[in-house]
Amino acid sequence: MKKKRGLIAGTAAVAGVLAYATQPLWAQGREDEAAGFRARLGLQQSFGYGDNLNLGVPGSPTDPEQGSSATATTSVALDLSSITRTQRFNFQTGGAFRLADLPNGSRTPTGFVDPFATLSYSREGYDSQFDLDVSLDQSDISKSRPLWNFENEDNELLPPGDLANLQGTGERTSYSLATTLEIGKSAPIGFRFTAGASGVRYSNQSSNTLNDYDRQNAGLSTYFRFDPTMAVVVDLRYSRFTDDSPTPDEHTRTAEVGFDRQFARGSSLSARVGFSRVSSTNGNTASDGATGSLSYTQPLTDGSVNGRFSVTQATNGAITNATIRRSYTLPTGSFSFNLGATSLYGNSPRLVGGLNWARQMPTSQISVNLNRAVTSDSFNRDIFTTSLSARYSHDLTLYSSLYANLSYFVSDGTATTNRIERNDLSLGYQYELTEAWDLNAGLNLRMRDEATVGKARSNELFVSLSRRFDLN
Repeated sequence: MKKKRGLIAGTAAVAGVLAYATQPLWAQGREDEAAGFRARLGLQQSFGYGDNLNLGVPGSPTDPEQGSSATATTSVALDLSSITRTQRFNFQTGGAFRLADLPNGSRTPTGFVDPFATLSYSREGYDSQFDLDVSLDQSDISKSRPLWNFENEDNELLPPGDLANLQGTGERTSYSLATTLEIGKSAPIGFRFTAGASGVRYSNQSSNTLNDYDRQNAGLSTYFRFDPTMAVVVDLRYSRFTDDSPTPDEHTRTAEVGFDRQFARGSSLSARVGFSRVSSTNGNTASDGATGSLSYTQPLTDGSVNGRFSVTQATNGAITNATIRRSYTLPTGSFSFNLGATSLYGNSPRLVGGLNWARQMPTSQISVNLNRAVTSDSFNRDIFTTSLSARYSHDLTLYSSLYANLSYFVSDGTATTNRIERNDLSLGYQYELTEAWDLNAGLNLRMRDEATVGKARSNELFVSLSRRFDLN
């Protein structure tokens, strides 16, 4: 019986029902993907005991520190997937039922909690491509997910915009939709349509700093191909941000023209230049100005190197960014890093960059993902943030392992925002009882520290029993 690390947690945690997965998730079995239809069901019964699960601050009048809580949670997740020569489909849904003994005044939800659903579809036609991703997710505000739950397929960290502000108790509902349609991929004239929407809603929240918000975007790129290696491109983009604050909605309209050029030996050059205007619903123009980008990629025998320079327009002015990236393909993993500088609104440039390292060893595996960049928060403010996700697993036997997962996030303070720091550390033991049953036990340590507000800590012991079913 070969050990299957992370299969049930992979099935459920990808969509969120087991957001606090009790084992490493970066080894989720993509290696077992094959053509055809597959249906899987995951069940988990978990028990936890901890203190201050809402991450309340001692002495706070709005989010005070709370006492100990005991929880019993039954989670279920269904995973349906289909792969053919021209299309891929995946649908996941599930939720949990929670019983709890909570301290007085706690708003932690019980009963049916953490429902989620995700759908992903991709179809390749003759000289065309269609992609669709949709998700709907509800979770506890008090249990924001660690950063290892926000890594995309390229191992990039994409934390949600409200991660820094999440505090107190209540429920958080998020949604997202992204679709792309490309027509005439190799034709003399081709088109690429993109559209997306995302947003967050809060309910029964104890904090008054949480802000409902929505983002929408649409784009059209037209390609005029003179030959297979050269295309002139016209880009039109629109985006909108709205929230429930008194600030007017923000609209950004951008038009750019440029080219994409492929060279011998696989290198490529891409350039754009244009104009962007950021305005509000009251008719005022927040900012406008030139935009553009220049990017060059060179494949190498052991990876690739890329350089990129870009200028975009935001509400308060231009954002200028320059980075260089180097990636390596290694016999037992991969390694990449990027380094550069970003200037906000004409101010002095600040260092940005990151690294991504993954290695598989005979009895262990490690993954480190670090990123320093400018991100937009739930109020559409551009803020420098630092994100770190590190995971390590060591096999004790063929069926058991120890693991340590670390998540670290910092949102820099500004003239109008506080510096906020979040830490999540999960230490545990995993044992594969059978091919279908897994036992996990360990300790979760969480911390949130906000300047001028205070530091909050929470410790929780957990044990869980998981079962997976192959339904076909």
